[in-house]
Amino acid sequence: MKVEYIDPIVDAAPKEAFYADKVSLPIEQTVDKTAAEFLMCYPPGIPILAPGERITREILDYVRYAKRKGCQMTGPEDMSIRRLQIMA
Repeated sequence: MKVEYIDPIVDAAPKEAFYADKVSLPIEQTVDKTAAEFLMCYPPGIPILAPGERITREILDYVRYAKRKGCQMTGPEDMSIRRLQIMA
């Protein structure tokens, strides 16, 4: 059985990242930046990213994979997932 989970790299406390000044960038420009918003795919509803976690290439690959599978993305300001908010 394949487990669809990526261990997070935490750069900042979730509260700090959620309330930080934010910048919205095209998703491909967010690698190695710190997320400032949630990104979840439903099903199963488990966060792919939470505020304060580092955005990695592996995470972006998983986002594309989940979208191809038909998962509904929830959490980000840009529901098309073309942009993500990061800590400024």
